[in-house]
Amino acid sequence: MSSPNARGPIRPLIILLLLFVVLVWPVILFGGDHTSESDDQNRHHLVVIREAVQSITGADGAPSIGVFLCDYPSATSPGYHMALALFDAVGMGHVTLLRVMSSLCGFALVVVLWKILCRALDAWTALACTAPLLCSPYFLSGSMWLTTDVASLLFVVVVIGSLLHWHATPNHSARRSVQRGLFASLAVLVRQSSIWIVGPMLLWGWWINSTEELWRNRWPLKRARSAPFVGWVIGLALPVATLGLLVTMWGGLMPPAYRSLHNAGLNLATPAFALSLVALWGLPFAAALHDFKAAPSALSIRSITIAAGIGLMLAIVPHTSYDQAAGRWGGPLWSVVQATPSIAGRSLVLLALAPLGGAVVAALLRGATERGNARCGWMLVASLVCMVSALSVNTQCWERYVDLPLLALLPLFVMIALDPSASWQRKRLARACVLLVIIQFGLSLWMVYRPTFLESAV
Repeated sequence: MSSPNARGPIRPLIILLLLFVVLVWPVILFGGDHTSESDDQNRHHLVVIREAVQSITGADGAPSIGVFLCDYPSATSPGYHMALALFDAVGMGHVTLLRVMSSLCGFALVVVLWKILCRALDAWTALACTAPLLCSPYFLSGSMWLTTDVASLLFVVVVIGSLLHWHATPNHSARRSVQRGLFASLAVLVRQSSIWIVGPMLLWGWWINSTEELWRNRWPLKRARSAPFVGWVIGLALPVATLGLLVTMWGGLMPPAYRSLHNAGLNLATPAFALSLVALWGLPFAAALHDFKAAPSALSIRSITIAAGIGLMLAIVPHTSYDQAAGRWGGPLWSVVQATPSIAGRSLVLLALAPLGGAVVAALLRGATERGNARCGWMLVASLVCMVSALSVNTQCWERYVDLPLLALLPLFVMIALDPSASWQRKRLARACVLLVIIQFGLSLWMVYRPTFLESAV
């Protein structure tokens, strides 16, 4: 990847800050609690923070911190709660102040994504590609209320950005690998499902091995003693060990109180549902980058056909109709599925969208390959596969689990597939971003701002 604007001008960053403040902070300061995320905050995450403070300070009747961490009223890792509990313990625990501090994770996420995109795109194009995430109802809600989704994605994006940056400026130092491992561990400490980031990290190490840049000698003993190899192993071991510690502490993949809801079996509809969201949010990007005047190559047609076939199979094999008891609910797309016909338990909407999502992934990967970024493209495909696999372990296939990380991964696909010299691509990409912003902000108006302000006034 080229780096036409590694730093980028300050003006887009200021605009990003102003947009974030205008979109998020008025709800924190003046809005009511009438959304799913506010319910999660008040019934789960804020309760965990308050109980953690009691354990930390040794309040009468409170369990020790070790006992508390074995079972608490949240389905996610305790890192986020413990961090905010420390602020609470020193007198900074007013819920509004905690929400403001938590919202900074959201601002950090969009800034990190923007900075990564600036490595290959100009600063304004990078801002346009970041805007759909910024306007997403799940990003805004996760930044307004105390939830773990945005914080965990922040650390995940840092790791992916580092892996993609390796392709542009090779740096295989042990220090860099350990840093990735630390950020991956933080992601797991906030949300245990973030362990999927180990997959792309493992793929990166395999590629370095194949080029003999990390392992500089074929002899096993010399290879094992090399600092880059040791750093890579440590980087992988840190998030795995973190998850292992959590599993040992809980006796399972999550605290006992929530296993019946979130860990009662795989949800095989998640892959088809995820590809359907890829179709909805990725098609404008793929269409903007595609040259409709050029005849597609046989390889492109074959790869897109295979990917669409995989998507179709993923939508045919499992049941994909709306079923709250089976975890197939929660979000606008599931509402559409509920309102439209199904055949033999298979949603017609997902049967149409999932193959299209597979084709979109193949088209973006093909574009990255033509730009000389094939490995980066496969890195993002691996990220998508690992993420969906991890989310499929959760019995609940809620849209917010899939939608939020997709809106971060898709702009990274654009970054590696865009031809910087093609002005027509940039113009069409700008229109695609505007379309996605309109859709995302429209959803936010209905799902976030309407209940927050209108229902509070009733």
